[in-house]
Amino acid sequence: MTTFHHNEQGATLIELMLAMVIASMIVAAGFTVLYATDQATRTNDQIVDTQQNARMAMELIARDVRAAGFGMGGQVGGCVTNGIPAPIVPLDNNPAGPDTGPDAISLVVPVTSTAAPGWSLANPVGPGFSQITLHAGAVAEMMSAGFSIATLPTAQISINGAMTETVSAVSGDTLTFARTVSAPASFPAGTKVYLLQCVTYTVGTTPVQCDNSAPCLLRNGTPMVDGIEDFQVAYGCDGCNVAVNGGVPDGIVDDQDSSGAFDAADFITNSTWSSPPFIPSTIRLIRIAVVARQRSTDRGISEGHAPMSVSFGPVVVSDHDPSGDAGYNATTYSQFRRRGLSRTVDVRNLAF
Repeated sequence: MTTFHHNEQGATLIELMLAMVIASMIVAAGFTVLYATDQATRTNDQIVDTQQNARMAMELIARDVRAAGFGMGGQVGGCVTNGIPAPIVPLDNNPAGPDTGPDAISLVVPVTSTAAPGWSLANPVGPGFSQITLHAGAVAEMMSAGFSIATLPTAQISINGAMTETVSAVSGDTLTFARTVSAPASFPAGTKVYLLQCVTYTVGTTPVQCDNSAPCLLRNGTPMVDGIEDFQVAYGCDGCNVAVNGGVPDGIVDDQDSSGAFDAADFITNSTWSSPPFIPSTIRLIRIAVVARQRSTDRGISEGHAPMSVSFGPVVVSDHDPSGDAGYNATTYSQFRRRGLSRTVDVRNLAF
């Protein structure tokens, strides 16, 4: 009978414990790398989102600033300063000194429908007309866009941007004007019609204002862009400084600092823009600045995942230093990344 002997050996308890420790370290390291990668991805997504929000807000405001006025022929909604209709109504946060929060601005802007046939003439008109008839359903669409019988006779429409008339009565899709348009004005069927509206841009700071996504940019109280924390406006004017050309407009933005050249100091903030020579009709350039912030804080990889902190100080825009705002907290402020944009926009500011 043959007997086989095997050299059987096993791992000791110490070896098993050491293997477990090494395996745990590898798993922990892998988890840390995965978590850090995930956090980096989330942070990058938030940065991109913040940049996009800043651009969206800027494009929205700049578009309306460029079209401000649109040939208005009188008061449109609440766009009025000192009882005088205005295509642009500056609403500086603090006209008497440094700002303690975002600015606001009201603008007369055109609204129309992009869907065919849109808001357009159903029949040719002129010369010598006091009514226009739009394509079926156009007036109902106007009302959903803000047109209201209650606003008469301050409601104004523009025909193809060529002329503006005040609406005195509405019947179906027929609008009656407050006056008869004399010859030679005439327009063919299909001519585009615009509704003029007074819109106001402000910054919402509460969840109620921003549909639970504060802060945000508001347009007539409606949330438009998330994450907009600050909005500052400055104005370049022609004829608002009596020391320049005797206060007479000459087609050149007033040299406020007498430097002999156009520069940042020629933009004015903190003016009431209601008393001569500071009146809205002198405004020729508007410098817009917006600051967007992340909608949530970045979380660290330490125990408890405490919010990370960015090293830069308050983002000072124009005459607004956030550190002077009521309730400012440096620790909380530093937990959000921000992106700022600034742009100078020409305005139509057409007289009426």
